[in-house]
Parts: sequence; C-alpha cells; structure tokens
Amino acid sequence: MKRSSIPVLFSFATWIAIVLISETLEAQPPQGRRQSGQGFGQGLRGAGQDRPGQDRPGQVRQGRGQAGGQRGGQASQSGRPRDRERPRDIEFNQKFPIGAELPAELEVYNVDRELVPVNSIFQAKYTVIVGGCLTCPEFRNSYPEIEAVARDFKDRGVDFYFLYQSLTHPENWGFVQPSSIEDRFAQVDHAKELLQTQIPWLTDPIDNRLKTYFVLAPNSQFVFDQAGKVVHRNSWGRGSSLRESLETLVGKPETLTVAQDLKLPRFERHITPKSEMLLERVRVEGVAVPLRVESGGQSNPVSALRSINFNPSNRYVKLRPEADQQLIETGTGKLYLGFRQDPVLGASWNNLADPPEYKIVAEGATISAATGQSKPLEAESDNEPREFLIDVKDWDADQPISVKIQYFACNKEMGWCTAVQQEFTVWRDKDEAAGMVNGRSHFPGGASQRGQGRPGAGQRPRGR
Repeated sequence: MKRSSIPVLFSFATWIAIVLISETLEAQPPQGRRQSGQGFGQGLRGAGQDRPGQDRPGQVRQGRGQAGGQRGGQASQSGRPRDRERPRDIEFNQKFPIGAELPAELEVYNVDRELVPVNSIFQAKYTVIVGGCLTCPEFRNSYPEIEAVARDFKDRGVDFYFLYQSLTHPENWGFVQPSSIEDRFAQVDHAKELLQTQIPWLTDPIDNRLKTYFVLAPNSQFVFDQAGKVVHRNSWGRGSSLRESLETLVGKPETLTVAQDLKLPRFERHITPKSEMLLERVRVEGVAVPLRVESGGQSNPVSALRSINFNPSNRYVKLRPEADQQLIETGTGKLYLGFRQDPVLGASWNNLADPPEYKIVAEGATISAATGQSKPLEAESDNEPREFLIDVKDWDADQPISVKIQYFACNKEMGWCTAVQQEFTVWRDKDEAAGMVNGRSHFPGGASQRGQGRPGAGQRPRGR
C-alpha cells in the first residue's frame, strides 16, 4: 500500500511543477530582434564607360507584417527601443500632454505638397499622424500595424497620415539625407512605392520644423481631435495602443485587420562583409558630430529627380560632414567627409574615369589635405561611399568652408555617363536633425556598414 502511493504522489507533484513552469514561460514576453563636366579632374581613363555592371538585388521579400501584427492587438516584441521608456520618451509625454495644441504658426506640406498650417489638416473628427522615414528601423517595423488599424477605422470619422521627416539613421539601406525639399518629396514617392503604403503622406519642411518641435522623435504617434487638441500620443508608433485609443474614441470596428493580412514587403537588414568592400571605411575617433551642410545649385522638380535620365543640375552626390569632439569644440581636429550617391536618383560612380576628387576652400583655417582623390578601383562602377579624413586647424565657427567634388556619374540602364561637379557649404555647427549613423555618431566603433556596400532593399536600378 505504501509502496504504491509513492509513484502516485510523485506523479502528481511532477505534474504540478510542469504546469507552474509552463505558465511562467508563457507569461514571459518573447525576446525582441536586435536592430541595430570636367573641372579640376581629367577625362576618361578608358573606353566602355557606358558598360557598368548590374546592381545586386536588395533583400526584399513579401512577408507578414513586422512587429505587433498579432490578433488582439498585442504589443510588439519586447526589447525594442519603443518597448523601453527612456528620458526622451518622458520628455515627449511631458511636452505633449492630453489636451495640448500645436502652435498656429507650425506648417507642413500637405498631400498636394502645399505648405499649410498643421492645424488645417484636422478636418475629420479625429486625425492620426505617425512620423517616419526610409531609414528608421522602428518605423519600417511598425508601419504595417498602423496600416492595419487604418483599414478598420478610416471610415469611422478618422483620417490617417504618415509624416515624412529627415532620415533618422542615414546610410541605413543606403539612403542619404535630402539636400532640398524636392529631394525629400522624391524620397516620399520612393517610400510610397517601396513600402506599398495606402496611408497618405505629409512632409516636414526641409528645415525640419516639425521633427524639431516633436523633440526629434523619429516615429512619434498622435491622435488629434477636430479642434487640434491631442487626445492620444506615443513617442513611438504602436498599432496596439493606437487601436485601443481609437476604440475608446469611436467604438470598436466591425473588422479586425492585422499586419499579416496586408502582406506588405518585409526588408531584411544586412551587413556587407569587409571582404566584399571595395574601399576601407573611414571614421573619426569617438562619437562623430554631424555638421550643418547646404548643397549649392538649384534643385530640380521631383519628376526630373526620379526620371533616371541625366540632368546636369541633379545633385547625385550627397555630402555627410562630421567632426570629432575636438574639432566641434575648439576648431582644431578631424573632419570627416563622406560622399555618397543618392540611390533615389539612380546614379553610380564610374570607375573607368578618373576617381572622384575633392577640393576644400576655407578662409582663415588650415586644411590638410585641401585637395584629394579617392583610390582608383578595378570595378567598372560601384555605389560605395568615397570617404576622407581631413586635418583642420583654427576653423572659425562663424566662417563656413566650401567643399567641391568632381566625379563621373553613370547609369547603365539609361546608357549615360557624364562628368559632374557639385559644391557644398559646411558650417562648424552641429545639425541636430541630421540623424545618427550606425558606427560613427550612433554606437561609435560598432557595425557601421549596415545598409552600405550592397544596394539596400528598395534602391533604384543603377549602373555598376
């Protein structure tokens, strides 16, 4: 009798332990994914300049919605930036309490690309505005959730908008900061096609006045009533909290759409191995500081920027200037110059011509070297950055410097290759809205090549 009771008691205790362990594991949130012509140059070096090779395709695949796509509106995976409250999130909530109103003078480009007061957007009973851009991983992961919510509430007196802002992490997926509002509009059109969004887009002016007012939050989320008062806000885009808020305001919809239902594109992050890089990357020591920069010349209409036909006034190359801490503080230190082809414009460097060459003019400052040329490459063409690290001495903060670049741009698909010159003006001022680059201004010394080297997901066809 006693011997037979031991196994029974043991089995019952074991069953209880298994149930308790199972319930504990189910209560724990899943682990989140980690995110992380010719001027002072000479002519062609050889024939065949119109025969650049093909781009390798970006890593794009159809898939379920990214984060937060579970039925029932569950929150996204834990461990992501939007799942951790930080001082910036607290500041955001304090600046935008429920009932707050936006300043009357704050303006935005509407869907017709007319500059209008933000408050004129609030025509419906409620208006949702979610910030984003092409290089914000959190926006790329959360926008399918917002699209899903919009499907259920757009006919219930709720208008939805995405707000396109300055790039949060330039160089992610190969994209670079626009140098004009037309460049930004071209990125918006590219984002519509790439992300396959149905929600219409507003556009922040090129001086980034909305993003600055929204304390530089890259993926903020608001619901405004018709009077322009905040009735819901979150420093990160969250389909779950947005749905919950709208259900409280207008009631539950008859449908429940989730991100998986929409089958929107999914974009994989990628890191180009050093063994596949044509040029060694350059960076400053410590945390790099992005500097204010302005491109010379007149910008073209969006239709010309996106045509992939050659236009002599297109700003195919964008400059990313950065300073080390000593330079930004004292005027003497290291200056990083990173020249990158704008993927939306569809051009590449032509390596069958003389390599890109820069020239710096700086009144009162000592520059070493004031002129320079990138390393010649055997590949016919490519889209890797051309980077330089310059020694600067006695740079007056009130005196900008001029940076010129001469290069040959090409596009195999359209069959053109032409010499181009561009000029930039750089100030020794930190550009707060310039975004942070992985490995330099963001996680310095880390994996800075995310989204570089290989064409990023969704880049346009170019000659290589």
